[in-house]
Amino acid sequence: MFDMRLLIIHPHLDFVGGSENLTRILIYELKDICEVIVVTRAKKPEFFPEESNVRFRYIRETGFEGYGPLTTKIMNLLTTYDEVLHRDKPDAALIMIQEPIHALLLKTIRPGFKVGIYIHYPFEEELTEENLRLFINMYRFPNIYNEYYKYTDVRFVNSHYTLKALYGYYEIDASVVYPAICWKYFEEEIDVREKRGNVIISIGRFIPHKRLDYLIKLFKYEIKPEIPDAELYIIGIPDARYKGYYNTLKELAENTKDVHLIADSLSEEEMIKYYRLAKVYVHLRIGEHFGMAPVEAMSQGTIPIIPKDSGLAELVTHEKDGYTFTTDDELVKYIKHVLKLDEETLAKMRRRAIKTSYYFTPSRFAKEIFHYLETITKKG
Repeated sequence: MFDMRLLIIHPHLDFVGGSENLTRILIYELKDICEVIVVTRAKKPEFFPEESNVRFRYIRETGFEGYGPLTTKIMNLLTTYDEVLHRDKPDAALIMIQEPIHALLLKTIRPGFKVGIYIHYPFEEELTEENLRLFINMYRFPNIYNEYYKYTDVRFVNSHYTLKALYGYYEIDASVVYPAICWKYFEEEIDVREKRGNVIISIGRFIPHKRLDYLIKLFKYEIKPEIPDAELYIIGIPDARYKGYYNTLKELAENTKDVHLIADSLSEEEMIKYYRLAKVYVHLRIGEHFGMAPVEAMSQGTIPIIPKDSGLAELVTHEKDGYTFTTDDELVKYIKHVLKLDEETLAKMRRRAIKTSYYFTPSRFAKEIFHYLETITKKG
């Protein structure tokens, strides 16, 4: 019998992105340590299967009339949390999105209840006046962050970059717990001398912030003329908030030779296949707080090139297991450099990149999170 019962909150597990993947990794790693109860609006059954030590509770639609959308969603959450706290009797909760209003609601029902939060970034960079309603429909409340962080008992952040932002904006401290990637990325030993084509890969949701349109243009005008056999793979999923941008990407890809745009949610096995095609992984978004795709790429011996101004840069030792760039001219230079590397140097960099990825295992991530939550629960 387990000594601890943990409530995990993530309202939209029917969407497959970075936070959802990380939540999945955590749930199924923790199930061997403690009992896990998950509160969500909806989930993808193939990604979040029912298991004996993992129970899913769904946000209850209460049907309150006469309220605005924000109040209605909060009332739904209050009702759901009241039921879960009284029926399942969890010892502590972990919110896997950066919105601390969930902590306030839990403590409204049970004062003194211990709540942790995993902060991917302390505010929502993609919020606009037009898409706020979409956020609220997904039980996200990005316009009311700062006042409620004080209701969390322990805070985790995904990088020192995020920690700096959290403290800079709100003067709130947190513990850095780097994310993890799925065990499948560690199952096969990589031959660091295997032959690969001059393939570049980039992974991410199709949103303007990722600058994937610009990557296609750099490929067409800066890289392809010098390295004619170069290919570019861009893999991701469209975002309902940016349909126009996705259409732009499609048009650019269709009109640029050797650009492959894959708009699908792929399995780990499929992702591994694409990472193993590539010599270079490229990330263009400046100021990215963290990302799991560069770690996944490194685990498969793909050399990352990422912005220096980002949490991602904490992964990489420049010129040893990857490259960090400040300007787009540097980015192009490093892409060309890696594609032209001699086999011996490339094998050495691949070996170091794979070694770096070993830190980001699910067991390390789950044990760190569990240790903090167990400690605050016992103190309480």
